[in-house]
Amino acid sequence: MPRRRESCANIAYSGEAQSDQEYVESQTMRGDFGIALRAIPALLYGEGIAVTQDIVSILGVTINNLTMTDALEWTAARAAGESAGQICFYNADCANIACRDAEYRDVLLRADLVLADGIGLKLAGKLLASEIRQNVNGTDMFPRLCETLSGTGAGIFLLGARPGVPEKVRDWIVERYPETVVSGCHHGYFLEAEEDAVIREIAASRASVLLVAFGAPRQDKWIRGHLNETGVKVAMGVGGLFDFFSGRIPRAPAWMREIGCEWLYRFYQEPRRMWKRYFVGNAVFLWRVLRARKQPATPRGPFQAKGGGAA
Repeated sequence: MPRRRESCANIAYSGEAQSDQEYVESQTMRGDFGIALRAIPALLYGEGIAVTQDIVSILGVTINNLTMTDALEWTAARAAGESAGQICFYNADCANIACRDAEYRDVLLRADLVLADGIGLKLAGKLLASEIRQNVNGTDMFPRLCETLSGTGAGIFLLGARPGVPEKVRDWIVERYPETVVSGCHHGYFLEAEEDAVIREIAASRASVLLVAFGAPRQDKWIRGHLNETGVKVAMGVGGLFDFFSGRIPRAPAWMREIGCEWLYRFYQEPRRMWKRYFVGNAVFLWRVLRARKQPATPRGPFQAKGGGAA
């Protein structure tokens, strides 16, 4: 059974949710600017020296503070093992969702591996004096994962996105990593009545790794509910990854990703859909982190990678 992760934030859930609602209702650009100004001294000077730990808690969710290499080693070891495991990527938007969605929060707490995704988590680590080692996001991890699994016989199943998109991702893998097995693919626009058939298709493919692109929190909840039925050894929710690697949506240039501004490129591409997530959502996340600095933290134990892998 997956281990349960204990929350390190001593915050009453209902009280926090009520406060968050009050913030959203009274949110203004001036207020958000004030929050940003309050964060600057902490980011520049902090409250002492930030320490790097194997386990970091941000807004009550425990993160396995790994590098990309560590995460790939863990995934490869689990893919070759006996027990199934779930990987979740945790970014600022996921943190906001988890604060208002108890079911999703529970999925994160029960996941076998939770990885820090995005510049927001790096900033939160600085504010909380717990340095995040690396931005380990699914989009950067994907090609490295294909390379890691190349020649091992461990197959990948692609589930999600619009009809035709996962097939283009399959073609991308075949062209660049011909020795990586693609066990199957299926779009995410299936009806509830078709779900059992899709699960049987995944199980019949004998894939070792399942990538689910439904978007958070649906993808992570779906994996939690069906992981054992699929027969895979590792399953992870990868959001919009298929759209990038199919060529449907171009990804930000490398220089923008390196300086942590990929979010700005995404906003440029889809301003009507992304403005609230990035401009309101990021301000809410930052406000929550600033509040969390005042909460006492509980001791954290060392991370033990289940099924092998480095920590």
